[in-house]
Formats: sequence, C-alpha cells, structure tokens
Amino acid sequence: MAARPTIYRPNVRRLRLDPFFSQAAEQVASWVRTEQDAFWLAPSSAPPITPATIRGWQSPGRQPLLLTDGEAGVIVGYGEMNVLNTAERSYWLGHLIIDPAQRSRGLGKQLTRLLLLNAFHRHAARKVTLIVFPENRHAVAAYRAAGLFDECYEEHDFPAYRLRKELLRMTATGVR
Repeated sequence: MAARPTIYRPNVRRLRLDPFFSQAAEQVASWVRTEQDAFWLAPSSAPPITPATIRGWQSPGRQPLLLTDGEAGVIVGYGEMNVLNTAERSYWLGHLIIDPAQRSRGLGKQLTRLLLLNAFHRHAARKVTLIVFPENRHAVAAYRAAGLFDECYEEHDFPAYRLRKELLRMTATGVR
C-alpha cells in the first residue's frame, strides 16, 4: 500500500512574522501561478513575477516579512509594511500572499493582523492602509476580518498590463 502524502497544516497560534531573506524569494515567487495572481499581487510589476522581481521590491522604508509557523519553521505567507509618511506615522501594507497550499485556512487574516500589530505596536503607526482589487473577494474579506475598513475607491493605471482599474482603499487606525 502506498504511503499517503503528509499535508502540512500550520498552527495559527504559532504563526509569527520573520524578516525576509533573499533565498525566500524563490518560494514566494512559486506561489504566483497565474497571470491573475501576478496582477492581483503586484499590478505595477510586469509579469511574470520572479524571485528577482520580489527581491527588487526591497528598498529603504520597506519592511518585507514572512509569515512563518514558529515551531515548524515553515514559511506560509509574505507581506510588506512600508512607510508612507514618517511624520504622520502612516504605513502601507503591500504584496500580501499566502502559499496556495495553505489558503482557505484564515492565514490571510492572520498575516494581515500580525502586520497591523507590528505597525501599531512596534512602529507606533497612526494609520495603516492598503489597496485591493474589489473583485478579489477572499482578500477583501480577510482584510476586513483583520480589522481594516473600506475607506474609498480610487482609479489606478497599470502600464505593465495596459489597464486602468478601480481599487478599494482599506484603512486601520488601530487594532482591537
């Protein structure tokens, strides 16, 4: 009888944010499987999303982080907390993605929540925002569940895709 493959299920209570390291870009890039994934993740980056693309997102004022199961050491997500305005202590969350094998388990909510906690408690943020495609309903639901609220809709141009789209701006001014 053939052995069944082991299915990894992270323990939500052990999840933590770890600093991004360059070698993780390979793994994160492998999670972007379709052009739609690439567009929703990084509409300003020309497809395909490669490890070099992900490493290229790193710059001063950006804090790339990995969502990791602390006990197992397994990376299950990626996101960034980026400075928008230092004087106003406002931040932007970007490039949030969960390993496709781990989706539909609440990890998007957990990643967002940990990023918000990091912003408000560690960096004394006053405001944290992100933008999301409204048709990306799973992401919108995760962000709302994590504590973000709908602020407004805004138009954005994406030359890499030759598109102009309406995005939903979501905001948090604290965490409960």
